[in-house]
Amino acid sequence: MPERFTDEELAFLRFARFGELPPRVLPDDLVEVVETEQPDLPVRQAFEIGPGGPA
Repeated sequence: MPERFTDEELAFLRFARFGELPPRVLPDDLVEVVETEQPDLPVRQAFEIGPGGPA
């Protein structure tokens, strides 16, 4: 049977493994994500194998 831990023991194990967590982000601190258009990059030409096939 697996060992069962109390909430307090689990909190200690999380702290021992990951250290102190950063403060929680408040809803007022969140920002909205705005998708932007992709820049116009040059189009790469497809590689064409010559009539003799690959060398």
